[in-house]
Parts: sequence; structure tokens; C-alpha cells
Amino acid sequence: MIKEKRSLRPEARQAARADAIKEGKAKKAAAESKKKAEKAKSAAGAARGQALKVPKQGAKGATKAR
Repeated sequence: MIKEKRSLRPEARQAARADAIKEGKAKKAAAESKKKAEKAKSAAGAARGQALKVPKQGAKGATKAR
């Protein structure tokens, strides 16, 4: 594997590296946009008054502090 990469021309190695970087950036951007969409969705749900997550003590039945 290393000898195969070493035998490639520098232009080919640089092009392959650039493609890998571009693919990685696109994948990261897609994950970031998905994360932002989930965050916006949860914020919209919280704005309507529906809590998506219940605190641990609330789930245990703890009384509310007054």
C-alpha cells in the first residue's frame, strides 16, 4: 500500500488528497446542518411549551422548589 502510494506521481497524490479533504468537509458540513436542524426542532418544541427532556430529579418524582 505504501509503495503504491509512493509510486504515484505527486500530482496524482495531491489530487487524491484534495478529494479526500473535500469529501471530509462535505461530510462535516452535512452533519453540522443536521445538528442545527435538530436543535431548531427542539427549540421550536420548547417554545410551544412542550419539554422534550425531563430532568432526572423530575423523572424521579422530586418536588419542585418554591
